[in-house]
Amino acid sequence: MTVLRENQIVMAKQTGVFKFKGKLGNTVSYILNGEKVTRTIGVLDREKMRTAPQYAETRKNQSEFSVATKAGQMFRQAMKHMTHGYTNYQYPMDVMSLMINTLRADDTQPKGYKQLNNGLKNPESQMAFRRLNIYSKKSCRHFKGSLMETTSDPMVYKLNRHLLWGKANDGDKKTVRLGYLHIDFEGGRANYEPALSITCTRNEAAQHSEHTLPTSTEEMTPWTFLIVQVWRESDVYAPAGMMFMSVLDVIENKAGTDCIDLSPADQSICRVSLFKSGHHTPEEPVSKAVFYHDYGEIG
Repeated sequence: MTVLRENQIVMAKQTGVFKFKGKLGNTVSYILNGEKVTRTIGVLDREKMRTAPQYAETRKNQSEFSVATKAGQMFRQAMKHMTHGYTNYQYPMDVMSLMINTLRADDTQPKGYKQLNNGLKNPESQMAFRRLNIYSKKSCRHFKGSLMETTSDPMVYKLNRHLLWGKANDGDKKTVRLGYLHIDFEGGRANYEPALSITCTRNEAAQHSEHTLPTSTEEMTPWTFLIVQVWRESDVYAPAGMMFMSVLDVIENKAGTDCIDLSPADQSICRVSLFKSGHHTPEEPVSKAVFYHDYGEIG
């Protein structure tokens, strides 16, 4: 006779005297090749998992997964007010994969101690962020790598107006928005700052125009992602809505990296000191000047 404790859940199915199918406590019974098989389920020893040498590699993998998960949440939450209702189920998984690969790109620290702020120094990691598909309507995929370009002057971005009107049903007015996504992955801080908004109409004759990015007014973090969006403005024939969103550039901030080798507590003090002294932003808001087209540097 089996005596059950209060609130104990039984998932087994009784088939006869002392016979059952399914799970009962730590025992599971099932049919294998026509015969009834009963096995005991092993119990994971958490203390052993935390300290035993044979689980060292598992602990390192768990550490990387935890860091990447938190970083992915920071990245997505900082832009949720813009992406909500636009991104699909694949977007969180893409961000998570991107964070893991960026973390592993840190070649300055051993496995289990790698940092995203270091991994982002890898050019391939930066390119991966620019390839990230945050949101894009099928008819607007041609915007990526071709709508906005940096010029030889790192403070000026060129907007190719004629690319905005690829389809007749895309409306007659669009707004291109640029913003700074400031992130300190190790410090656990991320915030989005609007930078520039450009409104264009279909009947404009200009093929391109240049626009100067303003200097950030926020406390500088080690990294800033330049985010570009294209919005269709509402009219009689077409509703307003986002058409495209991606990472245009990944910018390393000297003021943020000056504090990167300090402990987390000292990093915070360092950055507050830089902020109060007026050195929280670089002299130029963009640290490099190259032309990006189809994910390649061509100038």
